Amino acid sequence: MQFVPTPDRIARSDATPRAVRAVLLGVVLVAASSFMLAAPAEPAQAKSQRIVALTPFAANTMALLGVQPKAVGQTLGGDRRLLPVLSTTRVLPLSHPNGPNLEQLAQIGPKVVFSSPRWAKGSEGMRQLGIKVIQADPKNLGAVYRQTRMISRVVGRQKKGRQLVRRMRKQLRKKTANIRRRPKVMLILGVGRTPYTFLGNSWGGQLIKRSGGRLLTGGATASGGFARISDETVIAENPDVIIGVPHANTEDIPAMVEYIKNNSAWDSTNAVKNDRVYVSTDNSMLQAGTDVARVIGKIRKNYLNNR
Repeated sequence: MQFVPTPDRIARSDATPRAVRAVLLGVVLVAASSFMLAAPAEPAQAKSQRIVALTPFAANTMALLGVQPKAVGQTLGGDRRLLPVLSTTRVLPLSHPNGPNLEQLAQIGPKVVFSSPRWAKGSEGMRQLGIKVIQADPKNLGAVYRQTRMISRVVGRQKKGRQLVRRMRKQLRKKTANIRRRPKVMLILGVGRTPYTFLGNSWGGQLIKRSGGRLLTGGATASGGFARISDETVIAENPDVIIGVPHANTEDIPAMVEYIKNNSAWDSTNAVKNDRVYVSTDNSMLQAGTDVARVIGKIRKNYLNNR
């Protein structure tokens, strides 16, 4: 017998495909909207920005957040402060007091420059080029975390920024644990033949204290973090450890290292008698980086011997 559909069957058979199509369309729309809400917008946002990082801290923070700066600033310690992923990034020479050459900067055409107060005089020129200048050169450990989060907001990687801060805190706790010795340390900035001492409010001074060293300053104070001292002050303080940090043009660094390690004026100190005069030339004592825990580990192992 041939099946002949009745009108009500025809209505039901026509309605079924329409219902299915409606359900499927709804599923597709929900899935599409869910995808748009869940899809990470951060990479696209970061790629659309043109950023120059003049400080090693800003450059490395960007790299750890997965963002490549268009250029980085030259550092006193050379590229040793920069992560390997930045090895092919353009390097801009920096000169006091303006920082980068404005013509070179204009050729790159950044929207944002992460800078340092030391280049403050050049900031106005950058702004006249339509560049937003943001300070990203921390002076203490608390500022490292704050500025990491700030950079992550600027480049649109807030989640990664929070993860990075948590990782840095964890690494720092590990590197500052189990301090058994607290030697007296004088951290000396070598400028020509004139010694300056790092004070407690300097970046290097804070690293020494977090590494377990007792920072000696000869009673000097200054808001800038450094104070001029005499050789007689070094002798009177009688440090167990002297760490010299040359501050000079690259070509003059070897001569500065030789002078610091062989300064006969300090011969009566415990540091010289026990062959504990060291020199740090990688800029880690002068400028903050994302490698705070690594630097503290190095100080404890190589200089303070308190691991």
